[in-house]
Amino acid sequence: MVTMRQALALIAAASLAAAAAVAVVFQDNITRFNLNPRIPYQIYTPPPPPAYGARGAWALWPSQAGAGFADVFYVHSSTYAARRHWNAPLNAKRADAVLRRVAAPNEAGPFMALGAVYGPRYRQATLFANFTHKYDGLAARELAYGDVEAAFETFLKERGPERPFVLVGYGQGGLHVLGLLQYRITKDEALRTRLAAAYVIGAQTPMSIFDNRLAAIPPCRTPGDIRCVVSYIDLEPAFDDEGRRFRDRSLVWSDSKKLVSLPASPLLCVNPLTWTLSEQPISAEMHIGAASATGLQMGETPPAIAKTIGAQCINGILTVDPPQQKFLRRKHWFGDQWRAQDFNLFYHDLTADATRRVQNLNRALEQEARFLAPIEEAVDLEVSPINKAPE
Repeated sequence: MVTMRQALALIAAASLAAAAAVAVVFQDNITRFNLNPRIPYQIYTPPPPPAYGARGAWALWPSQAGAGFADVFYVHSSTYAARRHWNAPLNAKRADAVLRRVAAPNEAGPFMALGAVYGPRYRQATLFANFTHKYDGLAARELAYGDVEAAFETFLKERGPERPFVLVGYGQGGLHVLGLLQYRITKDEALRTRLAAAYVIGAQTPMSIFDNRLAAIPPCRTPGDIRCVVSYIDLEPAFDDEGRRFRDRSLVWSDSKKLVSLPASPLLCVNPLTWTLSEQPISAEMHIGAASATGLQMGETPPAIAKTIGAQCINGILTVDPPQQKFLRRKHWFGDQWRAQDFNLFYHDLTADATRRVQNLNRALEQEARFLAPIEEAVDLEVSPINKAPE
């Protein structure tokens, strides 16, 4: 016979199990609720702006300007998830630790082989901002973009104007790279000429922006293209809900540097196994290599895990085969899928692609210079009288 104490213990255990089950089912909603800053942006005071003339405002700064054969401007993904601020202070220790240990090695790491990599710290919008198109979230991201644009101006002053360059942005950083393309690159022919490619990864790039806002900078449609945009959002089939969220609404930049919500719109998806817009499934045989660079020093190259990932662009999302290696799988507990990942499924593919596009740009620049080479010295032509031929 069950005693009262045993009955109470059973009831308590059942209640805990039920509570745990509810927490698992509604974990994403619970996480978003806990991430939401409680202060309206209208009365929020952002942290002080960075001074990009100081090295402390940069997460990545090359030891030697002009190193390698290209410059890279990298904008990191969201690493700040606290609800105390809509925009992260530059001295947020946990966010900076994630940036240095996880985000930068896996996101910027593939591009270190190109040369001089610059990566600003900026007052990034807190992670919750990614889930709302209301004023608070938009204003937080607009302020963050202002920092990124200011950092880009410092980057331009530091780099050699004749060198090729690459733009790289992940997640929130990808949105800011789209802003740079729209406001800075499209309006400056000299910059546009030196752009090998822009990589917008883990962020929506609506195809419609290439009809107007980015008409001068098209999608990269082949591996040989230059002065173009590569974009994809890689997700395993288990994250179909995330894919739906990406498809349902996007953000685009207005002419006044404000974010505008865009309803469901076709997204650019460049398959990093072929570097084309094909929607055909591509075998893992084409995969150069995934890697986990977490904890490595910048510049250290992690070993390639090749022929691991097959991928297919499906309705604007790059659907990838679930990796056999557990450490290459996107985490899914209580918001881990939204944070900087401990790996890059196309780490070595990105290195090869960026290197190829820079080489292609250099060849194009040489060819264009031959056709457009100025006359070194002007020659004065004397006026010659016209003599009639004798009849």
